[in-house]
Amino acid sequence: MRPLLKSELQAQRSREYLMRQQQTFIEKHGEDLGAFYFLLMLVQTHGKKAHKRGDLKKLRALAHDLHAVYVKHTQ
Repeated sequence: MRPLLKSELQAQRSREYLMRQQQTFIEKHGEDLGAFYFLLMLVQTHGKKAHKRGDLKKLRALAHDLHAVYVKHTQ
């Protein structure tokens, strides 16, 4: 097996960090609320990055996804 490239290592560390964050939210707030808070953190982070880049397509996609979660849990 070959050693991982720098970009692959960064992606792996990013995934591991997100999994730790998700687990922390779940431990602190419970299964449902922790998962929801984690989702909000992801949306906020990606939304902020898309806003800085001026990526309207990504912002619309995030808004659509967040609305879909809202609709799913309110009906």
